[in-house]
Parts: sequence; structure tokens; C-alpha cells
Amino acid sequence: MPDALLGRLQARGFLPPDYDGRGLVNVPATALAAIGMRDAADPPILSGLDPALLDGVRQVLVVLADGLGTGQLERLCAAGAMPFLASILLRAERREQAQLLDCVTIFPSTTAAAVTTMNTARTPQEHGNLAYFCWLEEFGEVVQMLRWGPAVRGRGSYFDDSRLDPRTFAQVPSIHRRIRERGGQSYLIEPEHFRGQAMERMHGAEATFVGTIRPSVMGVRVKQLLDERPWGTKPAYVYAYWEGIDYIAHRLGPRGPEHAAEAAAFDSNLGRALAARPAADTLVLLTADHGHAAVEPERFLDLHDDTDLVAMLRNPLAGEPRLAFLHTDRPAEVMAYLDHRYPGLFTTFLRDEGIAAGLFGRGDPTLVRRRVGEVCALMDGDRGASIVRVEGQVLRQRGSHGGMTPDEMRIPVLAWRA
Repeated sequence: MPDALLGRLQARGFLPPDYDGRGLVNVPATALAAIGMRDAADPPILSGLDPALLDGVRQVLVVLADGLGTGQLERLCAAGAMPFLASILLRAERREQAQLLDCVTIFPSTTAAAVTTMNTARTPQEHGNLAYFCWLEEFGEVVQMLRWGPAVRGRGSYFDDSRLDPRTFAQVPSIHRRIRERGGQSYLIEPEHFRGQAMERMHGAEATFVGTIRPSVMGVRVKQLLDERPWGTKPAYVYAYWEGIDYIAHRLGPRGPEHAAEAAAFDSNLGRALAARPAADTLVLLTADHGHAAVEPERFLDLHDDTDLVAMLRNPLAGEPRLAFLHTDRPAEVMAYLDHRYPGLFTTFLRDEGIAAGLFGRGDPTLVRRRVGEVCALMDGDRGASIVRVEGQVLRQRGSHGGMTPDEMRIPVLAWRA
């Protein structure tokens, strides 16, 4: 059955995740290995990575450009929008202490799952932050999993209540705890508004938080840390995050001039931090949490208002605009209904088929069975679905992810020494 499902997905043009060496989960595993802290229970390091890039490393810098999929990076560099990263790609082609690996992200291809994977070196099946919108039995409603608050509201977290500690909801420990306990130091360079938020408190509390009041500050903080090395001779891990490329792609699309302008700003910022640094004892790993599919807002399906579908569900709709989670006691009827009502628009599979095929990762599938509906419904092409109304508004985007098309799944891992 697992092979049958994977074959069916690949026949439809989908690109399944890879947790064995060419996936996002292998990035934090590689970072841990570079500073001597990877354990046997961790995922393998990046397959095909030149061993010379790991020799003599004293600290690792991981840069995550939210939403910058491989296809986007290639187009933008070819168009001249990202000259600094284009120069690193040229170094990779020449094998000058740089390398590009074509990898894939986790599934679902979404930030909540991917960032948790980056902070834990564990797959979504293990850590449980499975999608942007998940039904959580703990709260009896659909939850927005970045802020851990009611999905139907635009703000607020359950952890605004001081009696609730977000760390008690974390299913696996963070890599930052391990680094600290073994005598190293880790740093999170993130937007200041992330400070104290649910995700940071849950999986980043053991790291030193370095806030950026504006995006332009990210590169400044990266340069300062690498120049000053406050960790001294200890092993060190630095994680830097850029959110604007994803923000623009959602609202204005992943192929327009605004997207290129934001990518150029990121490239310039990173270049100011790293371009003048000679190849030395810092391993840089640049990657993304997912890519973006270009979608047409007027072609979004409003599943939220499909009363016939909703009547067959046990819990409200959840998941992603490109991947609906359907909690139902009537899975065969739900799949037949989607095929009949929306012919050719959904590729459906049973949750337990997905678990058996390893789509959500490895380990105990208990959280997947609680938080993913019995039926999963994938979309491709330029379509998306509105599944949750936030403050009563229908969600419509020009760039989307969460599904399994190559545009969403392919991510770069660009490694070089600095």
C-alpha cells in the first residue's frame, strides 16, 4: 500500500518528502554533526554533502528564507535579482568550498511544521506541529499552530494565560537544549515580534534570542555575531530567519516584481553580512521551509461553505489551502463526494495510507492520528481552498503552499564556508 500511494502521487506530478538525506530535517542534523552534537537517534546528515565542508568547522550559521523554493531561487538568480547568492552558486558550480543540494521540505509543506523541524531535528509526525490549522483535542477546536490560538480569531494565544506553559505541549526537546547542555551556545536571529510568542517559547527557550526590529537588521546581527564570537571556543549554532519573501508571495504572488524586489533586499542584506568573509571555519547552510505555487484567488474553492461536505465531518475543516484535513467517520463517502462535486480538483488519500507511506515522517503516529483527518485532500495547479474563516474573512491568496507539488516541495540547501 505505501508504494501504491507514492506511485499514485508521483503519477499525478506530486513530489513526496524525503527524510533520509535530501530533506529539510537533514539540515539541523547536519548542523548538529558539524559542531559534534549529532546523536545516533537523529536523522542522517545531508546526503551527498561534500565532507570537506564539515572539516574544521567551529560554528554553523543556518539562514532560512521563508518561502524561497528552489525554482524561485533559480529564476531570481538568473534574472539578476540576487547577485550575492548567484556568486555562491557559481562557487558551487566550480566546487570552491560551496555546494548546492536540491532537497525537499517536510510534509505538509508549511512553516509551522518546517520551523518546528528546524528547531528539533524531528519530523512532523514526531513533533506534532503538522499544519497551519490543526484540530487539537486539547482545546476542542481548530488551532492556528504558529501562535497556538483559536483559528477563527486573528490574534491571541492560549499561552497568554500565564497558567499554561507552552513547553508542556512540546512533544520533543529542542536542539537548543542539547547544545546548551553539552556546553555550546545557540542564537536565534528573528523578528522582534517573535519574542515571547508560542513557537519561540516552546522550541527556542534555551537559545539566546536576538531580535531584529526591521528586516535590514538581520544581516547586521549575523555579521556582529560572526565577528565578535561571544561563544569563545565553545561550539556555536546561529539561526537567522527572513520572513518577507513568504509574505509577499502569499499576497502578490511568487513570480511578480514585488517578489523579486523582496528577494533582492534579502540578497543584499545577506551579502553585506557575508560577502567579504573569506572561506574559513564557519559553515553556512542557506535553505527554505517551502516554496510557493502561484494560485489564482478567483479560483479558490470555499469549502467552508460547502454544507453537504461539512455535514459529513466530525470536526471542522483544517489543514492548508492546498491540503485539507477532513475529520470524518465516513471517509469513503467523503472521498466519493469530493470526486463527484469537484472532479479532478482533489487527489485524496486516507490518513493511515499517508502514515504507512511515511509522508509525515517517522516514529509514533499517535499525534498524526489525532490531528490529521481520516481523509487528506491535495490540490495542485493554480487552485487553493478556503478552509477556515479568520474573523469571518475568506482566505484568498496569490501564492500558496502546504501541498506536494514541486513548486511547494523543492527547497535549496546552499552550503559554503565563510
